[in-house]
Amino acid sequence: MKLKLIRPVLLMGTLAVSAAFVAPAFASDAAMKEHCEALASRFKTVDVSYMSADKLEAARRQANHGERLCKSEPETGVKALDLAFRDIGVSTRDNGISTN
Repeated sequence: MKLKLIRPVLLMGTLAVSAAFVAPAFASDAAMKEHCEALASRFKTVDVSYMSADKLEAARRQANHGERLCKSEPETGVKALDLAFRDIGVSTRDNGISTN
């Protein structure tokens, strides 16, 4: 009899704990998506007149790829945009504080 009562209690406890972790994940995902979109728009405003055409094209391709990923996989999109910034020689840090 006790075994039948323990099983639902354990299940309810597990569901309660998982719900506590899911809510912050949604907020974190929205913040990451916002950050990703901000990086994409920042990339478009950076002065790249000093770069060679082939390096600039590779960086733009990487940035476009990251921008597309912002909608579905924001964390991966941020990484792709960071690579694009690295390709053009621009840091994605603001005042020494990482925005990642």
